[in-house]
Amino acid sequence: MLKVKPMDSTALTYSPGLQVLRGLAALMIVFLHLGVAEARYGSDGYQFLEGFRVGAAGVDIFFVISGFVMMLVVQNKNPRPVLFLKNRLSRIYPNYWIYFLIVVLVWMIRPGWVNSSMSGTPDFLSSFLLFPSAGPPVVSVAWTLEFEIFFYLVFTLFLWISREHLAPLLIGTFGVLVILGVIYQPESLLLERITHPLLIEFSAGVLLGRVMMLRQVSGLWLTIPVSVVIFIFYQMGFELTQLISVADHLERLVNFGMPAILLVLGIVALDMKYDVPYPNIAIKLGDASYTLYLAHILVISASGKLYQSLDFNESFSNLIFIMGMLVLCVYSALMAYQHIERPLLAFVRKSLQKPQQ
Repeated sequence: MLKVKPMDSTALTYSPGLQVLRGLAALMIVFLHLGVAEARYGSDGYQFLEGFRVGAAGVDIFFVISGFVMMLVVQNKNPRPVLFLKNRLSRIYPNYWIYFLIVVLVWMIRPGWVNSSMSGTPDFLSSFLLFPSAGPPVVSVAWTLEFEIFFYLVFTLFLWISREHLAPLLIGTFGVLVILGVIYQPESLLLERITHPLLIEFSAGVLLGRVMMLRQVSGLWLTIPVSVVIFIFYQMGFELTQLISVADHLERLVNFGMPAILLVLGIVALDMKYDVPYPNIAIKLGDASYTLYLAHILVISASGKLYQSLDFNESFSNLIFIMGMLVLCVYSALMAYQHIERPLLAFVRKSLQKPQQ
């Protein structure tokens, strides 16, 4: 039985369910890439993760959470714009640079091992700065961080202009940018990024944060099973875009963005209403979700090459491969978070707070 919270404790605070949802989103992406690795490195037998498409929606869940949490940070901590931006960039860059440097070292020794499915030479400076470039990214999953950086920059700008009108300014601006992208469909990668429909998911998170601060609406947690059903149907081949006709470049927003918004809304509403006893391991996985997101490709790639050299031929070996790689990805992320990400973030933020000489 879930314990109902007292009415005076239903103010909007950080939802532990969101941390669990972060971990779930990261795991969805891990399973997506495990499916790719199974096809590439596994045996010729049965492919257990063949066609696992819904894992890509983990990115969309992350984006909605990001918009929601930023509104929560402004509401509860009221940071100065410069401090807000410092904190967000320190959250993204230092930990990312560790994996960036690892991949660069691998590229220097064995170039064919880095993004071998992509053509062209990586633009190392752009990848280091998380700036869109024509070349393949050094860290393959870093393309999503380019959106995060743009979101933080725009958010900081409007935080400086007007806290009171922050949400409508940001939502309106991103809406206009997406409309311009739909109309003109720019060929420039930079313009494509800053007019991409994925910006609507950040905006939706901001809107959710603004709405949920105003009141608690009974029964909103029911959007959780609705979103889960939509995701399950998508995996089975029944997509929302079969019911809602949209242009090709808006399909992701409908198929993944809409259920992601419903899922975040439901989790927040659930935590506002009830004390949910989330498993501790689920919370810890959410804490380590950023490291899991960055590191899992390296773990899977290195382990996959080793696994392939063992030359297993039985179908069952693919299941062993998946489970083994999953455990290794999760364990390595938890250890890296505890011993690298947390200390590094604490050191960087402490350094940023030192008074300038």
